[in-house]
Order: sequence, then structure tokens, then C-alpha cells
Amino acid sequence: MAAAMDADQLKALQAAVAKLSDDPSLIYLPELAFFKDLLLSWGAKIPDVSSKPAKPAQESTEAPKVQEEKAKEAEEEEAEEEPEEPEEEDPERLPEDPEPYPDKAPPGEIELKDEEMDAQAAAKQAAAEALEDGKLEEALQKYTEAIKIGNASAMMYAKRAELLLKLRRPNACIADCTAAIGVNPDSGKAYRIRGKAHRKLGHWEEAHKDLSTGQKLDFDDETVDVQKFVAEKFKKISERQTRQRIREEARAEKRKREEIKRRKEAAQKAYEEAKRAESAPAGGGFPGGFPGGFPGGFPGGMPGGMPGGMPGGGMPGMPAGIDPSMFAGLLNDPELMQAFANPRLQQAMQEMMSNPANIAKYQNDPEVMSVFQKMMSKMGGGMGGMGGMGGMG
Repeated sequence: MAAAMDADQLKALQAAVAKLSDDPSLIYLPELAFFKDLLLSWGAKIPDVSSKPAKPAQESTEAPKVQEEKAKEAEEEEAEEEPEEPEEEDPERLPEDPEPYPDKAPPGEIELKDEEMDAQAAAKQAAAEALEDGKLEEALQKYTEAIKIGNASAMMYAKRAELLLKLRRPNACIADCTAAIGVNPDSGKAYRIRGKAHRKLGHWEEAHKDLSTGQKLDFDDETVDVQKFVAEKFKKISERQTRQRIREEARAEKRKREEIKRRKEAAQKAYEEAKRAESAPAGGGFPGGFPGGFPGGFPGGMPGGMPGGMPGGGMPGMPAGIDPSMFAGLLNDPELMQAFANPRLQQAMQEMMSNPANIAKYQNDPEVMSVFQKMMSKMGGGMGGMGGMGGMG
């Protein structure tokens, strides 16, 4: 029987048997169906498809290592987090006051009758007198009567807001200040009072913004101290947020560099393995089956018109059959390397490279075809021995 095969064919067969011994599941590849049928016809026992003695052991040793690295990264990030500073006790802090808030004026501009204007003026006067006498609730009631008549000015809302803050109702105060600013966007008094209300609630950023705006519009000496206090609080918060942002950006950049390094190392390793496979005896290696193991290919050639076979070397995680000399363009393309890490795209590339007839199977899948066409362009327009590629544009 040996006399019917030359030395190269025997070496290729020996390499094939060695490969199947390492990974029996290769016998289930479609292109090896003829070989499996031959073995079965001889009464051979075919191993179960899950029989892969080498890989599980490798995965079992690599998985804990990956988990350990992730745990270490998580610990480093946690250690880098800036601890929350205990909030200083603030004797002026007020609790949130719930709705309902005092009624506002009817929407829109209305024409007041003489008696309505007189009633509004009387209510405003009564509110001012009650306020002078320290009757805050009565003053609030009178201001509300005046506002509900209609055409309330920004000053009317601002005065009632100031009164609401004295009554320890900061949220209601903020609502009136916002209404005042809606009537007059240049109301410095409304901005200042709203800033003070935010200060009472510990809303330091909002307080800083409103007080600064109010002082620019209409400077008030009595607001200087509270503005300075709020500015110090805001400065601490801003500095802490800046430090946190810088740390997050640094961590993101570190993760990006590590990922690029990992991909380059994986690509370099795959390239070296492909070069070793290329220098091995004819037929050696053949990841993914027997692509070009025997000189001249298997009888009948590879499926889809590949009578010459394809190079025996391969790149783990990339389609089988790529000439190692063409790897240089692929190694420096992050998009292709990321695509080859996708199991679905990897499988599709392997199917199309091993059998060009499978291109029709994926011609309506834009993601697969985009990667395939880009890979072909990186390899100089395609694989010379691939039949069935004429329709690729």
C-alpha cells in the first residue's frame, strides 16, 4: 500500500493523523466528511465531537488567571477612588418643603379694571405693613392676594419669595424666584434670593451660579458674605470633581493601552505560529482541517473550486488558509483584529475561506461582507487560488 504514495504524501498523512490525535473533533469538519466516512466503513470508532483533550486544560489554567487580573484591576480602581469627605454640619441648612406652594398669577397679560388695580395696590400695602409688624403669615396672604389678581411683576414675586425664605420654605421660594425671572430675566434680586434658597438646601453649584448672576446684574453689599461662603463650598466640589474626572480618564487610557498591547501580543503570537507552521513539513499544522495538506490537494480539490488547496499554516482566531506573508497588513488593523475576536465573524470567515461557495450564504449580511472585503483588500485583492470570487466588487 505504501508503494502507491510518495514520501511527501506520507508526511502529509502523518501530519494529518497527528493533528487528529491532538484534536479528534476535527474529524467532524465538513471538508473531512469523506475521511470520516472512510474510517466508519472500516469499522473505526469515531470519538465524540466534544473530545478535545488539549484545550480544556488550557482554558482551565487561563480562566483563573484572567479572573485574577480582573480582580486586581478592580482593587486598584477602588483604591484610587477618592473617599467621600464627611459633610460639615451646617446650622443654616433647611429641610425640603413640599408642595403645594402659594398660588401664582393667571397666565398671560390681562387688562386690569380700575377696581382690580386698586385692590392689588391695597393688598400690596397691607402686605408691607404686616411685614413691618413681623406678621409674616399675614404678609404672605396679602402678597398672594395681590399676585392672584393678575399681571404680577417680577418684583412682587421676588418680595414674596424673600418672605417665603424667612418662613423656612426654600422650595416655595425657588418657585417664586423662577416665576420672577420668567417675567424679567434681568431681575438681579430674584437670582440672589434663589441663590440664597439653594444655599439653605446645600445645592452649592446652583447657589454659586445664581448668586454670581445676581451680583453681576445688580450688586448688593449684603450678599457678599454668603456669596463668598458658597464660592468656597463650590470650589471644593469642583476640585474634587476635576480630580475624579482626571482619574477616570487616566483609567480609561490605561485600559485602552492594555487592550492594544494585548491585541498586538496575540497577533504577534499568531503570526509566529503561522510562520512556524509554514516552515513545518508539507501538510503540517492545517488549522481548521486539511487546507492544502497533500500536494495538489485532496482528490477533487477543496470545495468551491480550490484544487490547489491553501497554505497549511493558520492563525488562531482568524480564517484558515491565509498566507503568513500577508499577515503584516492585518496585524496593524484594529478593526479586523476586533472582528476576528467575534466568534460569529470568525466562523463566517473560516467558512468562506475554506469554501468560496459559502460567500453566497453571507452575501446579504453587510457586517460579514464588510469584514471579508476589507480582509481581501489587505491581502492585495484576494487569494489567488480561490474560485468563485469573480462576483466580489
